[in-house]
Parts: sequence; C-alpha cells; structure tokens
Amino acid sequence: MLHEVTEDGGLGFCHHVLPGLLPPGYHGPLVVAVDSNVLIDLQQHGAALMNDESLPDRVAADIAYTNELYGLADLLNLWLLRDIRFVVTPRSKTDAKKVTERFLEHRLPSINALADSLAFQVGNWSVPAPSHGPSPTPVGEVTGLPDGADRDLVLEAQAVGAHVFLTRDRLVLERAELAGPPMALLPPQGLAAELLAAGVQPLLGGTCGGDGCPYLDWGLPAPDMGKWGGLLSVLE
Repeated sequence: MLHEVTEDGGLGFCHHVLPGLLPPGYHGPLVVAVDSNVLIDLQQHGAALMNDESLPDRVAADIAYTNELYGLADLLNLWLLRDIRFVVTPRSKTDAKKVTERFLEHRLPSINALADSLAFQVGNWSVPAPSHGPSPTPVGEVTGLPDGADRDLVLEAQAVGAHVFLTRDRLVLERAELAGPPMALLPPQGLAAELLAAGVQPLLGGTCGGDGCPYLDWGLPAPDMGKWGGLLSVLE
C-alpha cells in the first residue's frame, strides 16, 4: 500500500523523469523516510518556514543550516499537492541517547501526525504506518556506520521501501554505503534541488505521460487535503 497509486494521494512521479530516485518502471508516490534531525526541524521551524516568517537570528546566522531549512520548506510546499509520502520507522521512538518521558512527549505526537497524513494519502486507515509496526527485517546492508541509531534508521528505511532517506547527518551522508534495494541518502536541500531540476512543480512535472502511466489522464487537481492536518499539526 505504501507505493500504491491512489486518488487520495494525488499526482505522483515516474522513474523516467526521476531515474536517480525511483526504480525502473515505477509510477507512484515518492516515499521519503525522515531522519530524526529533520523531524525536529519540522517541529521547531516548520511554522516559520510555511508562513514565510523570519528564522531566529541564531538560526539565520548558520547559512548552511538555513539553506537546508529552505530546502525542507520547498519539499513541504510540494508535499501539499503532490504524492510525497513522509514516513518514520520504529527506531525513531528510541533513538535518543536517553529515552525519557519528556523525549517521548515531544517525539510521539510528531510520529503519530505523520502516520495520520500517510493514512489520508493511502486512503486506507486499516493499514498501519511503518512507524506503528514492528522493526522491519533488513533487506540490505550498510557499511561506513557504526552500530547504533543511525545505522538502524537507514536499514529500516530501506526495508520499508523508502526511495529516499532524508537526513542532515553528515556522517550518514558522507560515509554510509548501501547494498541491496537502491535508496538515496539526501539532505532536504539536495532532494529539493533534484526535484526542481526534473521540473517538478506543485501541479505538474515529474511524470512521464507514457503508455501505461497512471498519471497520463490524471484529472484530479489536488489530493485529499485531509492529509494536511496531520503533518502541519506538528509545526511550532
């Protein structure tokens, strides 16, 4: 169900246009597994990004970080109308150095909110989100990362079938080497730039229009907007 084309999900994407992100012959949603650092960015700065407000001075002073936040804003704006399915995996619930009640009070609402948005996109509330199931069995291998949360999160993302693991973690981006089903490891700015370069816009681009493409005669201007409530509820 995670990769199924649905009217509720909206306009998806095709391998022919995004060969670096999607497997050959694929037509469907872009599945993006979100690392914990990006989830925190959504919570702390998402509202300012979506409302086009100024970022705090201490944040704006870090140009590299600010650029990643603007990349995240671009992804959110595409997500509003395109079938980008943000997911988190079970390890996100326990990836803190110390899992405290305070940690869970902040983390679990965000995880549940993304699961709610995903349910609207899938169009089936009986199918649990990846975050709400058991840790998936690895389907590949990763080298360059020590045992721990980073390694677990990457392997879980690959196991649930994510096309992209979205992270700002330089260790993951620079050292992780994956074997098995392809999955891109990208920061927000990198993914946003790749979509922009492929001509992806809120209401068009990213699809091939070829024979057998489910989006060839796609007449729906927007997805089920019920998905907005979940993810947007975590923005502070």
